[in-house]
Amino acid sequence: MATIIFIISYIFYVTYLTLITSYFWIPLWIVICIIPAFLTILIAYFLQFPLVLILPGKHPYKAYLMRSISYFLNHFILNLKVKVDGLENVPKGGRLVVYSNHKSYTDAFAILEKLPRPMTLTPKKSVLKIPIINAWIKAYDVFPINRNNPRKTAIDLEKAVETVKNGHAILIFPEGTIKNRLAENVLTMKAGAFKLAQKAEADILVIRLDGNQLTRGRAPFRRTHRHITILKPLLYQDYKDLTTQEISTIVMDMINDVTEINA
Repeated sequence: MATIIFIISYIFYVTYLTLITSYFWIPLWIVICIIPAFLTILIAYFLQFPLVLILPGKHPYKAYLMRSISYFLNHFILNLKVKVDGLENVPKGGRLVVYSNHKSYTDAFAILEKLPRPMTLTPKKSVLKIPIINAWIKAYDVFPINRNNPRKTAIDLEKAVETVKNGHAILIFPEGTIKNRLAENVLTMKAGAFKLAQKAEADILVIRLDGNQLTRGRAPFRRTHRHITILKPLLYQDYKDLTTQEISTIVMDMINDVTEINA
């Protein structure tokens, strides 16, 4: 949707301004009209805000809106080409928590574009301070992370458990933050990140991201190629008797082993 709105509005603005001025100004309108076309997307999404608040967090249309804006940002703003392997490993339903390595602040957009089921996120608490964005992402049943208030995070964890039990997948980056953009392997993971899957008795979907560390130095003028590898789910029955530390070790090894597969 976002891409279609952008293209149609961009063509409209360029054509309209050309008609009311002259063909001499076309090069200028081609550059300037990017801004109003982008603003048109924001307005279109803002007009759907009441609908977003009413619909359930995992509603397919809300997932479509999120996937649509992720596609637009990836291809038109960040100039990313995302390749994915293992889509057949994504469960179509049921309880699911998605764990991925963390290479860039744009990781979530790459995964949201490609994962074929409704999924919510674990944003930092600071993101929720932005008024409109706050209400929008809360409508998606996000699991906010507040490193300065463990007690509040524990309360939000219980809500997240219910979200997963209701069939809404949640994406978590268990490294906690971006450790080293250039390192091929994951070195550490926070064991506490796996409490959600354990408490919700959910299957774990492991994802490896490659190439994202290049985004900052290339976007938007040079294309960045990303590779997403989706591994077979780690079923709850296969890890239910393990500690969160043991689970984190298994997931970290699964992500790191993909290096040899992709080599």
